[in-house]
Amino acid sequence: MAFRQNALVKASFVASPQERPTSVKGSKGIKSATQTQDVAAVVTAANAFIATLSASQQATLLQAYNSTNVTKWSNLPTTFVARIGLKLGDLTTAQQTAALAVVQAATGTTPNEGFDEIQQIRAADDNLNANGGGAAYGSGLYYLAFLGTPSTTGTWQLQFGGHHLGTNITYGNGTVTGATPKFEGVEPLTFPTTNTNVLPIGTYSPLSSEAAGMLAMVSSLTTAQQATAKLTQTFNDVVLGPNGNGQFPTTKVGIPCSQLSAAQQALVLAAMRPWVNDSDDATAASLMSVYQNQLANTYISYSGTGLFTTTGDYARIDGPNVWIEFACQGGIVYQSQIHYHTVWRDHARDYGGNFYGTYTTVLGTKAATAAAVFSMYPNPTATGNTMRVLLATPATAATYTLRNALGQTIASKAFQGDAVQVPASGLSPGTYVLSLQVDGKAPVTRQFVVD
Repeated sequence: MAFRQNALVKASFVASPQERPTSVKGSKGIKSATQTQDVAAVVTAANAFIATLSASQQATLLQAYNSTNVTKWSNLPTTFVARIGLKLGDLTTAQQTAALAVVQAATGTTPNEGFDEIQQIRAADDNLNANGGGAAYGSGLYYLAFLGTPSTTGTWQLQFGGHHLGTNITYGNGTVTGATPKFEGVEPLTFPTTNTNVLPIGTYSPLSSEAAGMLAMVSSLTTAQQATAKLTQTFNDVVLGPNGNGQFPTTKVGIPCSQLSAAQQALVLAAMRPWVNDSDDATAASLMSVYQNQLANTYISYSGTGLFTTTGDYARIDGPNVWIEFACQGGIVYQSQIHYHTVWRDHARDYGGNFYGTYTTVLGTKAATAAAVFSMYPNPTATGNTMRVLLATPATAATYTLRNALGQTIASKAFQGDAVQVPASGLSPGTYVLSLQVDGKAPVTRQFVVD
């Protein structure tokens, strides 16, 4: 073993090779009752928050769902990069409570992940404010926006973030269609709280689970595997940060998980889990099943020492869908220490599969109006299942065309009315494009995934 294990590695990250998430049906694109209930809870909390706001506040909160607004998140302090939506620090105590209730309903319940981790990242900003960072940092400098109207039928996005946090969750027809992009960082790595504005008094390490998982994964590699997995490049930050939309590398690097032992593969899944668990519990279980099914074609790589204690230490997990990066940077306020930057993206599901992604090379970026013309579910769907397409307005004459990732037509059918069934039987796992032409109007296009 070329790498020593350290105290970051926890026994809880060593999952058995047979371990699988419990919500397998959800992973196949079948909208489970649990996930439907979770989304309904988010919408209920969102409407309760909206009810506390003035007309001008509602106008600031509710933004258009389009390709410009969905990307208005960043890891930098809000004094450097402006966010859209309402700032927590400008709200009354009751409004802040209602706003955070929406974020809590939308995120996971795993200790130290999900909403728990969001609160810890906000508390870290209070620590920076009190220890030399000044007014650029603080738990009140986080913004909440709804892109589109919260509902269990339409398409909309919840956006919450500030310094070291970018949360983007997209909903469509009562299901989570995308839990990414998700950016998380922290400085300092471990810190005490001195008040109870955000968290009880104590000591917190928000990204310790992420660091432990990456360390265990890389440390498990043999000398020969290290030679394949180690990258020649050096990294001073994540590659696909706020400006990396749709820019996934065309070639995967490192070592494929098909060349790892069952125990090592389990460590790769365990390394993914802290990020995926930031989404609501039902979505997390669904995505972990998808990522596990794609594990053989998932690559892991690293740069630097492999210990994640030094500036420039870096790790990446890149699968058919999953993309996770973990980078160690020098301190900004605590200049004698390192701090972490991380990002979780999904090749097919960023922003719910709308606007950016691998499908843009097929027919171009999906028109922003497509979601208003038709919806489709379940998405992702399983091979052998049938996907249901619903039109916003009944059509006298409509045609759908199904194409693969190469742009080749697989099926085409004319229909009337407000719904049509699109068979997924015989489709291999991957990304597909469905175009719909309604009553002679210009075609609109949406992407979907077959698991």
